[in-house]
Amino acid sequence: KVATGPVSASLGVYYQVYDNFQVSIPNPDIAGTFITVSAGSASNLGVEGELAVDVADWLNVFGNFGFIDGGIDDDPANGTFAGSRFRLQPEWQASGGLTVNYDFGGFHLFATPTVTHRSTIFFQVPNSALISQGPVTLVNARAGVSFAEERFEIAGFIRNAFDEEFLLDAGNTGGAFGVPTFIPGEPQFYGVEVTAKF
Repeated sequence: KVATGPVSASLGVYYQVYDNFQVSIPNPDIAGTFITVSAGSASNLGVEGELAVDVADWLNVFGNFGFIDGGIDDDPANGTFAGSRFRLQPEWQASGGLTVNYDFGGFHLFATPTVTHRSTIFFQVPNSALISQGPVTLVNARAGVSFAEERFEIAGFIRNAFDEEFLLDAGNTGGAFGVPTFIPGEPQFYGVEVTAKF
């Protein structure tokens, strides 16, 4: 970690090794149930970093990223699981944005737009392109104004601004019957908030 003047940053690296990594798969003998089996050896190499810069006393810019090269080792001894990525683990993930906090004439203006991105994720091991989600980029924002010593606030927000269609999960109980169920992510959602403190 480092912090100097208006800049703060951190960088982390980790490595993990697993023997007899446990995964759940549909039970071939009893429909609708799962069994736990060993997928063999697995490893996880990751790098994470973040950076924040105070551009002005009212403006902060920030960002972070994560890279993970992990999954079941691509070893013939691991059978059908060999080379599969871990469930719900993207190779790349990053986000960035800025925060505005500006006072003028008894009013306080604030805004925080952000953008997030993640690469393809798989929902089961062994991996299947049919039970996966491709890269997703989402834009969110919240902004407003407060006054009377911040006792009153009016703010607007929007999540998933461009109405991206994506999945949070897939497979689940339906997968045990051969008909995977899919859980969609939140569609575009926006609104206005009014707050009063007494």
